[in-house]
Amino acid sequence: MKNNILQKVLLVILLIFFSVISNGQYAVFYAIWIFTTMLLFAVRKLPRWQGFLLAFLVTGIVYYIGFDVVPFLPISISIIIAIIFSLLTSLPYLIDSFFSKNRKSFQSTLIFPCAFVLIEYAYHQFNQYGSWGHFAYTQQTQHILLQSISVFGMGYITFLIAWFASVSNWVYDQRYEGRNVKKGVLIYGLVLGLTLMYGAYRVQFQNSNSETIRIASISALDSLKVGIDLQGINNKETENEAIIETKRNTSKLNQYLFDISIKEAEAGAKIVFWAEGNGVILKEDESELYDQAREIAYTQNIYLGLGIAVIDPANSRFLENKFVLFDRNGKKVMDYWKGISVPGAEAPISNNKTTGIQKIETDYGTIAGAICFDLDFPNYLKEAKGSDILLAPSNDYKEIDQLHTNMAKFRAIEQGFNLIRQASLGHSIGTDYTGKVISEMNHFTDTSKVLITQLPTKGTKTIYAVIGDSFIVFCIFLLGLVIIVLKRKRIGRKAS
Repeated sequence: MKNNILQKVLLVILLIFFSVISNGQYAVFYAIWIFTTMLLFAVRKLPRWQGFLLAFLVTGIVYYIGFDVVPFLPISISIIIAIIFSLLTSLPYLIDSFFSKNRKSFQSTLIFPCAFVLIEYAYHQFNQYGSWGHFAYTQQTQHILLQSISVFGMGYITFLIAWFASVSNWVYDQRYEGRNVKKGVLIYGLVLGLTLMYGAYRVQFQNSNSETIRIASISALDSLKVGIDLQGINNKETENEAIIETKRNTSKLNQYLFDISIKEAEAGAKIVFWAEGNGVILKEDESELYDQAREIAYTQNIYLGLGIAVIDPANSRFLENKFVLFDRNGKKVMDYWKGISVPGAEAPISNNKTTGIQKIETDYGTIAGAICFDLDFPNYLKEAKGSDILLAPSNDYKEIDQLHTNMAKFRAIEQGFNLIRQASLGHSIGTDYTGKVISEMNHFTDTSKVLITQLPTKGTKTIYAVIGDSFIVFCIFLLGLVIIVLKRKRIGRKAS
C-alpha cells in the first residue's frame, strides 16, 4: 500500500517536471516525448472524464507557464488562450478513452496520434497567433528529424511524438506478450528510422552547395529609436513644434541607417536591408525617403530593403508597416505591407493593405520578403514557395528572443528557401533551406547591430511545397480506416 502511494507521488512529480520543460520557453526536445507518454498513461488509469480533466488541467498549466511571454497581453487574455489550447489539446486523450476495449490491437495505437494531429491542425488554422505552441517547435534542435517537414509538414512530427506515446503505453500493456511487443516496436522503429535516414540524407547530400551572396542586415542602435508624439502632432497648439521634433529625430535615425547601408555596400554586400520598422518616417515625407533610398541603391549597385514604419497622424490606424526593396538601378521592385498584424499590440494601430508575398527575379535568384509575425503562419508562407531567398525584417522583445527566431527556421525547411531574419530586440539568423544556421546575432550583446551572412543563392523545391498538407488528409483517412477495422474486429469477437 505504501509503495503504491509512493509510486503515484513519484509519477505526479515526474509528470509535473517534464510538463514544465515540454513546450514553450523552457522546452527541452526530449521532454515532450516523455511528458506525452506519461500523461497518456496517467489518463488511462482514471475514469474517462477524470482523465480528461487531468489532461485539461496539466496541459493548461503547461501552456500558461511555457508561453507566458507576451508582456502586453492582460493576464485574463493569457488565461483564456491557455484554456482554449488545453481544452483542444485534451480532446485526443478523451477520444483515446473511447477505444479502451481495443487496446490489445496494435492498430489502436494510431487513434491517439491521428486525433492529435487533426485537432492540433484545426486549432492552428483558427488561432490568431498562428502556429505558436505547435508540438513540432519543441524539436527545433533536432536538425535531422526536422527535415521530415520538407515532405509532410509540422504535423508529421506531432504524429511521431503522439504515436511514440501510444506505442510506449501499448508495449507496457503487452509486456508479457513478447512476440507482439517485438512487432510493434519494429513497426514504429522502422518508421522513425526511415524518417531519420531521410533527414540524414537531406542534410548530407541535399544541402545547398550553390554560390553565396554577401547580405548585410541592419538594426538601428537603441539610442536612436524614435517615439512619435501623435497627441502633440494632432494638437493645433503644439503641432508645429511636435512635427519639427519628430522630423529631426526620424532624419537622424534614417540617415544613420543609410550611412551603415553604404558602409556595408562598400564592404562588399550585394543586398542590404533593415529590420522591421527600424526606419521611421511621417507619411508626408515618405516619397523623399524613397528618393534617397533609390539614389543609394543605384550609386552603390545594391539591392536596398527598407524596413519602415510609416506614420500617418491623421489616421486612427496610424501605422503602415512596410518592407520596400529597391534594385541596383534604383527601381522600387517590392512594396510589401505586413500581411498579418500582431493581435493586441499592433493590430489596433495598423493600416496595412493586403499585398500578398511578393517575389522578384534577380541575378541572385528569386527573392521574396515577409515581415516578422507573418512567418508564424505556415499557410501564408506557402505564397513564398519557389523563392531562393526570403528576407524577413523582424522586431521582437526579450521574452521571445530565441523562441520566435527558432520558429522561422521551419518555414525555410518547409518551402525550400534560404532565410535571413533580422530581428531588432531579438535574435537574428541566416539559414540555408535545411534550417542550418549560417550566421546569427544577439541584439542584446552585439554592439554593431549588423548581421553579415554569406547566403546561398539557390533554394530547392520541397515535396511539402508541392503536396501541401496532404499528410493531414492522410490522417483523416487513416483514423477512419482504423476505427472501421477495430469495430469489425470487435463485432467478430462478439459473434464468435
